[in-house]
Amino acid sequence: MKATRDEAPSISRPSTLFWSKIGRDLHFMSLAERHVCILALYHPGLIDVHEQHALERFDAPHPLADHPRARHLRLPPLRGTVSITEEMGIPSAHPVVNIPDKSNSNNTLRAAFPFIGDLLLFMVDDIEPYCVNWSIKTTRTAFYDKKVATRNAKSRLHDCALSDRHLIEQRYFADAGIASHFIAADEFDSHLIANLNALCAKAQQPIILDWQRQEELIVKFQKIVGTRTTPLAIMEPAMRQIGCSRQDFVATLYSAIWNRRVRVDLYQPVLVDKPLKAERRDVLLDYAHLFSRGQ
Repeated sequence: MKATRDEAPSISRPSTLFWSKIGRDLHFMSLAERHVCILALYHPGLIDVHEQHALERFDAPHPLADHPRARHLRLPPLRGTVSITEEMGIPSAHPVVNIPDKSNSNNTLRAAFPFIGDLLLFMVDDIEPYCVNWSIKTTRTAFYDKKVATRNAKSRLHDCALSDRHLIEQRYFADAGIASHFIAADEFDSHLIANLNALCAKAQQPIILDWQRQEELIVKFQKIVGTRTTPLAIMEPAMRQIGCSRQDFVATLYSAIWNRRVRVDLYQPVLVDKPLKAERRDVLLDYAHLFSRGQ
């Protein structure tokens, strides 16, 4: 499903984001999906992402089955959602669509229609590639049965209260050894999301500087982290000394922060006219559980 007028649901807020690592636009149906995906793109272990992807209705190979990095792995297959809903005793929870009966023009046939998942992450670590499933909503209660969510609104919600739709998704991926995480966008720090959005966009801008001059700039940025000196204060001297434009200076700064060469506090606003505060908490450690290969 693409974020276009023809394919996006009328109630959605579709948008796209170009990701240079795979050379294509990513398609989102909500701001929540876009904001959460930015965190995934920040992770250096992410090698691919399938957004707005269809869950297989019938038995199918593991998502990594044809991936070049996983050819040596023995991967469990996916069981189709049709058999999963039947096993769970809730076949009526599976979406269906009526299609014309080719043998009888006056008749229609009911066929299983695929569930659409939000983000399937393809990760790689020191061991081997693996997948992680992210299901995303704006609020936590949106994942749960409405009656249970209302009753437990002021208390902790448990997995047993997940709606049938999300229980099916969880079982579907678990059978293939893929962990599912149900993520509420409103639980993310607003400064973190704003910073990652800005960094992702600006870090992908073209930089004309050669590698050596970029490295010289990065060293200058590293030296002022945690001091009262702002990037703006060293911009003019650096432009004269290194021979770069204002655009290259700013793009190199944001690229270095995005690629974790310059470590700053991403829970505080990151601006060129403000001091770069030293990193107090590593974002990827704070959210490491969302990238875990464990069930």
